[in-house]
Amino acid sequence: MIDYKKAGLKAFNKGEFEAAASYFSLAYDKKPDKKLLFLIMLCSLAKIRRDEAMTLFEIFKLKDKLGMSPDELEEILGALEAKFSDDESLEEQNAISYADFMEAVRRGGFKSTFEDIMFSTRVMIDNRDDFLEFLQNLIKNDFIEMGLNYIETAAVMFAGDERLIALAREINKKAESENLR
Repeated sequence: MIDYKKAGLKAFNKGEFEAAASYFSLAYDKKPDKKLLFLIMLCSLAKIRRDEAMTLFEIFKLKDKLGMSPDELEEILGALEAKFSDDESLEEQNAISYADFMEAVRRGGFKSTFEDIMFSTRVMIDNRDDFLEFLQNLIKNDFIEMGLNYIETAAVMFAGDERLIALAREINKKAESENLR
């Protein structure tokens, strides 16, 4: 009788991830086990992120020595998959993270960096403080109308936030001074 788990481990070590996934699935059908589910998921990851999957596979082989449970390994795998999914999502959307945008700003200034990307790339902002900092930079660099559009969009989400109210006032002042000229 074939030991499917053992055959799967051999296939994985050889980089034959489709075959390894099949063997692990057959082993799981015979005897359901969290470790086998983890290995099946690892095979899926290996198809797109070979190096990361191989590293995690090495950790899997040492898990007993390291005192790690299958749940902890699944948690690591889930975190890796989420990160890769986020990275791919940014690439697909023609977007950069706010941290990457700010790194470019440090090298070339907010105004020129923003002008370079404003029509081709989205800046993905995932927290309130970064969003408000971004708005403040828009206003400071005379992107008044764009700042106003962002504030109108954010008003519902950030209702009552004093910083947003202050930015709205600043936009009003700049808009009024431009109209007086």
